[in-house]
Amino acid sequence: MKINLKSKRKRWNLHQKVFLILVILVLFLATINVAKALGWLIPEQPKIKVEQKTIVLSSLTLEQKIAQMIVVPGQEWSVEPWRKMGLGGIHIYAMKDAQVFKAMIEKFQQNMTIPFMVTTDLEGCWTPFGNFKNFTSVSEILTTEKATEVGTEEGEFLTELGFTLDFAPVVDLKDEIWNCRSFPGDEKKITELAEAYIDGIQSTGIAATAKHYPGKTLVVKDPHKFVVAAEISAEDVYPFASISAQNKVKALMISHIIASGAIDTKGKPAVVSTEVISQLKQNYSGLIISDEINMLGLKKYYSTMDEVYVMVFAAGNDIVLNFNDDPNEIYHMIQVVKKAVEDKKISEDKIDSSVKKILELKGFIVE
Repeated sequence: MKINLKSKRKRWNLHQKVFLILVILVLFLATINVAKALGWLIPEQPKIKVEQKTIVLSSLTLEQKIAQMIVVPGQEWSVEPWRKMGLGGIHIYAMKDAQVFKAMIEKFQQNMTIPFMVTTDLEGCWTPFGNFKNFTSVSEILTTEKATEVGTEEGEFLTELGFTLDFAPVVDLKDEIWNCRSFPGDEKKITELAEAYIDGIQSTGIAATAKHYPGKTLVVKDPHKFVVAAEISAEDVYPFASISAQNKVKALMISHIIASGAIDTKGKPAVVSTEVISQLKQNYSGLIISDEINMLGLKKYYSTMDEVYVMVFAAGNDIVLNFNDDPNEIYHMIQVVKKAVEDKKISEDKIDSSVKKILELKGFIVE
C-alpha cells in the first residue's frame, strides 16, 4: 500500500511539473506573440547625428531614409515601434477633445531627434475634430477673403494642437460623392479660392496639400472601394497646374485614378505613374504625396502589397501614406523597398532627393 502511494505521489509530481512547464511555455509563446504584434522585436535604428539643425544625408542608413518617407496612423499603443523605426510622419484620427490630441502628439514627439510630421484631413466637412469643433465646409466658401480667413483659422487651430501638415485643400472641380469637399465655381474660381486658402493656412506654419491630382477623384466611384478610371480635361488639371507653377503650396497629393485625356497614365493608377510624377516635378519643387495605399482603388490593381510598395516608391512619390497599423507590416514594407533599391529597381538618388525635401520641410539644413 505504501509503495502504491509513493508511486502515485511521484506520478502526481511529474504531472505537476509537466503542467507547469506547459503553462510556462504557453505564457512564453504568448508573450513573444504580443511582443511581435506590438513591434517590440523590431530592431532600433542607429541614433541620427544632428548639429545646429544640420543633417548630413549620407549619415542616415538606407532604412532610415525610406522610413522618413512613410506616414502611418498615430495611435497610443504604436508610439514606441514608430519611434524605433524613425518613421517620417503620423496621421492622427478622431479623438475626444483638443487636450487629448495635444497630449498624444507631445508623446510622439518627445525626445525625437527628427520630429514626426503630424498630418490630418481638415477639409471643413471632412474632419477628425467633429467631437468638439465645427468648421466651415469649403463648398460654402464664396470669396477669396473668406477662403483666407478660413485657412488662417484652421491653421492656427492645427498649430495649437501640434499638427504640421494638412491634407487640404481639395481642388477637384466637383464632389459628387460627399457633396461638400470642393470649392464652388469653375476651374478659375476654384483656383482663386484654393490659393487664398493655402495662403491663409500656410501663414500659420501648417503645410497645405492640394489634392487629388489629376482631378475627377470625387465624381467617379469611391477610390476607397473601387479601381476607378476617368477622362481628364484641361479644366480638371487647371487648378493643379496654376497652384504648382507658383510653388507656393508645400505638397500635392496624387490619386489612384486611372486617367486618360489631358493626363494619360497609360492604364495605371496615377500614383504609380513614373511619367506623370516626373512631369509634375519638372515645374514643381514641393512634396509629392501618395493617397493612402491601402485604398482598394490601388490595392486591387496589384496582386500583392509588395508590388504596391515597390511601385509607389519607384514612381517618385516623396511621401507614401500607409495607414496599416501593424508595425511588422510597416517594417516589412521598409525591407521590401530597401531590397528594391539595392537591386536597382528604385533609384537611391530619388530616395535622397525626397528625404532632403522632407527634412527641409521639418526645418533642417541638409548636406
